[in-house]
Amino acid sequence: MPSLHSQDHAPHGMPPPTTKKRATAEEIQADLRERIERYFAREGRPDGCEATPPRLLGAREAGGPNWTVDGFPGLPNGCFGALVRILDQARQEYELIS
Repeated sequence: MPSLHSQDHAPHGMPPPTTKKRATAEEIQADLRERIERYFAREGRPDGCEATPPRLLGAREAGGPNWTVDGFPGLPNGCFGALVRILDQARQEYELIS
């Protein structure tokens, strides 16, 4: 029978929280640039996009992202959804530090 004092504090059905990588805006932007370049190479499209520099946000919930970007200058048609997925993944992995 499970203990009430279990170490698992995640809501039922949710994975346990993970530790985020702490990085500066420059480090996160470099990682986003690499991910975007890999996406365009995989899709066989010419690269023409990068994310604006990350900026701090107040975390909306415990463990939530504390940063965002303001856009993707030069975004080619048909790429918005993929780049939003790339950004969302990075926001789950990184905590922005000063």
